[in-house]
Amino acid sequence: MGPIATDAAKNAEGKSIQFVKFDFTSDETKAASAAKAEKFGVADLYKEHAPKTGFALLYDTKSKKVIKKLTASEDVAAWTAEINKALGKG
Repeated sequence: MGPIATDAAKNAEGKSIQFVKFDFTSDETKAASAAKAEKFGVADLYKEHAPKTGFALLYDTKSKKVIKKLTASEDVAAWTAEINKALGKG
């Protein structure tokens, strides 16, 4: 996901969106990611999708629903368009 997510995050700077990365590389990073999910109130979502990789979820914290699943097969423009759409700006 590296460059796509990084570039999409840059395109979203200053907007009402937060990128949270979960790392499944080791037991230590998995534990840290689970704690992060708990902190952000998405522990159930984390449990549902862990340890799958290669995608990002647009998640509405108010409705507690996934808006869109973004995959590594899409480009930065597609991610940016979906983010803008989710924010009501696209």
